[in-house]
Amino acid sequence: MAFLAGRGHPADVTLTDLDDVAAKLVRDVVRASTADKNHPAYDWWKVLYALFPNAKPTHASRPRDAAVLTGEVERFFAVEQADATLRPCVFCGVPAGVLWSKSMLPMFDTTKFLNTLPPRTVGWPVCRACRIAVWAMPYGAAVTAGSATVLTCDSDAVERDFVAKNRERAARIQQTGFSSLPSNASPEAVTVWALRTYATRPDTEPRPVTTTLWMFKNDNQEPWLRVTATRLAVVGFLRALPADTSANRGWRQLQRALTRRAADGTVARDGRDAIARTLFEPVNDQRDRLLSELFNRRDSVEKTSAATLRDWRALSALYLKEMCGMDAGELKPVTELLVDWITAERNPRGRFNEYRRVAGRAFALQRLLMEASARLLLDGAHPSDITGVTGALFASSPQGWRLRGQLFFEVVAALVARGAQIGQKNTADADGTDPDADSDDSDAQDGSLVGFGPDPDEDDDDSDGGYA
Repeated sequence: MAFLAGRGHPADVTLTDLDDVAAKLVRDVVRASTADKNHPAYDWWKVLYALFPNAKPTHASRPRDAAVLTGEVERFFAVEQADATLRPCVFCGVPAGVLWSKSMLPMFDTTKFLNTLPPRTVGWPVCRACRIAVWAMPYGAAVTAGSATVLTCDSDAVERDFVAKNRERAARIQQTGFSSLPSNASPEAVTVWALRTYATRPDTEPRPVTTTLWMFKNDNQEPWLRVTATRLAVVGFLRALPADTSANRGWRQLQRALTRRAADGTVARDGRDAIARTLFEPVNDQRDRLLSELFNRRDSVEKTSAATLRDWRALSALYLKEMCGMDAGELKPVTELLVDWITAERNPRGRFNEYRRVAGRAFALQRLLMEASARLLLDGAHPSDITGVTGALFASSPQGWRLRGQLFFEVVAALVARGAQIGQKNTADADGTDPDADSDDSDAQDGSLVGFGPDPDEDDDDSDGGYA
């Protein structure tokens, strides 16, 4: 409502602003509710229907005469009558003289639920400011034809950025419909953009904050609410990411790897949306989805360049440090043990695949490390002492699988550094040049490739907040 009023903060909204915003809401609601189904404005009616499925302007029996419907909607936001009985507003507590039913409020049950009111009451008391704010909510939410997602955050700046982007998007829907929107417009992507803007402010170091996305879907049959959130440490991670060149490249490479295209070449899943979602988890359920996505790359390591694998190693290590408070450096003795064992074989590919198959399984990895240590000792080598980290590495807790995931990238990086011949080398053209090589990539290989040649490091501008 503050954005619709042209104010920087809700506390700055005046009584005159309320009149202006109410008038705008009436115009937009009536225009959408009386629009032809082929008109772009009808798409905004779909948004209103998803949130207020049984309100007068969204009901199938609504008046199609704009003048008649205007009078109906104006009463939604009218000033309380002087003789009205005043009760505390259910949202803010100020005296309210209007009672609203669930059909006028978003995120309420469908008609299957006959009564959601407190006992011996005839409606929910809602003051004028809250009545206007409730119907202004879609303008600042990430909306689809059947859902809306709103954000709460400890930082006003993050909330304002989220609302500002969605305000622009709402205006586009009202003018040209959903068909004009880009595919990479998920609420997670916009939130991560807002968090990065907040985290990298040059003036001061921002305090840690969490963000929560509340996604409500209502098809007038079975409404549901999904709540996901970021951790408190996400601000530190996003602040450190641009400063770590290798980890930042790894972020962009993973974003490209998560992009999915249909058979006709169109984007079926945008990588920016997919990678942003890895930082969101169901409330009270920490899953480290970013680490899971990185670890899932192990099955395609032969097709991945050494440069990309090194960047993913840096991204994983940064995530562990900032999000989990863990130091990847404690894996050094285990890395040396595995690399010594793998490279002791004339053809190290077989042993590398043995390790890859058990990399994520605690008991199987423990057995392999025991066999590797014994083999090195019997061959006259001096296996590394790994007793200081085995307890954490083989644990069934999240710490254990986080370390096992990081260990994989540490081993791969060490194999590259030693020049181990694991994967296929680059194929050259007849003139001796490599058609897949990027001559401008300064991140040259520092050993034989584990996979193919370096991936081009394309520009990736996040300044649009996912709404390019």
